Amino acid sequence: MAAIDARGDDVVLRLEDNERSLMLTVFTDLAALLSEETEDGEEDSRPDSENWEARLGLIDRPRPDDPALLRLFPDVDPLDEERSAEFRRLTEFDLAQAKAHNVRIILMGLRRGAAITLTRDDVLAWMKGLNDLRLVLAVRLGIDTEEAQEETYARRGELDESEELTLTLYDFLTWIQDRLTTSLLAEMQGDEDA
Repeated sequence: MAAIDARGDDVVLRLEDNERSLMLTVFTDLAALLSEETEDGEEDSRPDSENWEARLGLIDRPRPDDPALLRLFPDVDPLDEERSAEFRRLTEFDLAQAKAHNVRIILMGLRRGAAITLTRDDVLAWMKGLNDLRLVLAVRLGIDTEEAQEETYARRGELDESEELTLTLYDFLTWIQDRLTTSLLAEMQGDEDA
């Protein structure tokens, strides 16, 4: 079972091989979901000038069709499509880059081995990346409100195998995120006491 311990200013996350393998798989999947690909799944072949235009918010970014991506990049105002499109054009590229950066930090840590030493910045990246993956899993489970979450947990044991596994993964990621948050808060409290 995973364990999280403080070591000075760092946090050490220890994972079993099967836990690490599973996390490598799901975070690799999240990286693919976040990557810039065309609608037909081909690699982005836009000229560099268009990529820079996207980075600078000079070209429109389409509203995501995938509900999981829409959860990660929501409309700023669901009642105002024009305002949401403008906000997406100005912010989505940078937001996607930040999310992808967090996932890369997680993947690098997972590839280091079963004991992963995390700095404070690493912990923050892990917390954000874990949250993004939990949001994706929640969408896949149909959890969009506290009531839907309660209903999903109430049906535990009646869910199909895929949903049961997804819910178990969701719980595992929630536990890790909670422990990392607790470790970070304890470290910050220690900084204030010093």
